[in-house]
Amino acid sequence: MITGEAARIKHLLRRAAFGCRSGEWAHWASLGEKGTLNALVDYNSTPTHIPDLATDSFGGLVAPNDTDSLKRYWLYRFCETPRPLEEVMTLFWHDHFATSDYKVQNPSIEYRQNQLLRKHALGDFREILGKIAVDPAMLVWLDGNNSTKKAPNENFSRELLELFTMGVDGGYTEHDVKEGAKSFTGWSYDYDRYKVNFNSKNYNEEPKHYLGESGNFSLDQTLDIVVQQPSTAKFIAKKLFEFFVHDNPPAEELDRLSEIYFRNRYSIRELVRGVLSSPHFFSDEAAFSRVKSPVQYCVMMVKTLDVPYSWIGDMQSYADNMGQQLFNPPNVKGWKQGRNWINTNTMTARLNFAKHAVDQLRYRGLAKDRITAGLAMSHINADHSFKTADSAIEDVWDWLLPSMKLEPETRQILKDYMHEAAPKKPNPDYYWNRAPGLVELILTAPEYQLA
Repeated sequence: MITGEAARIKHLLRRAAFGCRSGEWAHWASLGEKGTLNALVDYNSTPTHIPDLATDSFGGLVAPNDTDSLKRYWLYRFCETPRPLEEVMTLFWHDHFATSDYKVQNPSIEYRQNQLLRKHALGDFREILGKIAVDPAMLVWLDGNNSTKKAPNENFSRELLELFTMGVDGGYTEHDVKEGAKSFTGWSYDYDRYKVNFNSKNYNEEPKHYLGESGNFSLDQTLDIVVQQPSTAKFIAKKLFEFFVHDNPPAEELDRLSEIYFRNRYSIRELVRGVLSSPHFFSDEAAFSRVKSPVQYCVMMVKTLDVPYSWIGDMQSYADNMGQQLFNPPNVKGWKQGRNWINTNTMTARLNFAKHAVDQLRYRGLAKDRITAGLAMSHINADHSFKTADSAIEDVWDWLLPSMKLEPETRQILKDYMHEAAPKKPNPDYYWNRAPGLVELILTAPEYQLA
């Protein structure tokens, strides 16, 4: 169990905010654990200075053919927003309702979907389902444009049940997929007018028999039926638990979260609050059990080192090379999580990014200032820490990986580095000169890949 209020707050920030800058720590610490949780979840009351992208008179992007500009914009939001859970949940939904540029090939509607997911990130699950069902990018991605009265396309109907709501073993049948597809006919995206249209002449008005109910169900009525299913509550509760906590949610915990889902009328905000306040969230099984996604790895590093986003430059290329191309998940199932993020190529990309981030501090002569500020988060006096190699290692480790045990093998690697080419009697200046490299080594250690 993670104990101590500071340690629990830092765990909350790792998972629900992708870290924090040293200058923000006093704010979070002053709120306490409960206050931090509520501030993260109830972010609508927090003003934000992050602007929307400029759009033209049709609502399209000024640079409509530049997906990389969307990636840069979103990573900027991640690094600079005062409402971090808003971006974390937008990423959750981007993976959950995965659509990809390799087929959509329209940054304008991809941006529109990104704004949609952000707006409803902690809203009513029924409402976000209704919005995504007629979202332009989703209509293109799952061929809703080709769904007609005489030939209903089953793609969205199938993924709605299998991947978005009830899950593979959620109790639906192939017949439900076919019947649901009829309800989703009539909707299409007009590329020329940047507009979603409903054509009643293309809507299948046949009676439908769907998940045990019968009627001439419209799109909205069909979604009403889906969100009321017990398997939908458990499916979305399980996915949020696995995203924020660990991969093995107990059955009784899913029952508790399902009750929150129904009691609060499908509120994702209250469901996330329930996940983040659960004893399981602070358990030993949860602590440092999640492999950081490339986006989380990059954003946490920028925040931890307190590097302005503008210094990083091409962050989206680093994330791409680590295996996570925003706006371009590999398929309708989204990205494979956990240890799937780690292989020889992606680890090389992580090492390169860590060096690049630390180099920004080296070049500007700010490494000592940033390390001193980071150590202060743990009430560590930096001048004292750098009198010996051991104290420097332990204190920098505690700053970057609070509450994680420093294993002997890793400790020895760090000690070898600190003593490399050391004079007979090293002084604090020697250790400070080694400090940026020590930070870089820890940021590339296997332990730092976990959150």
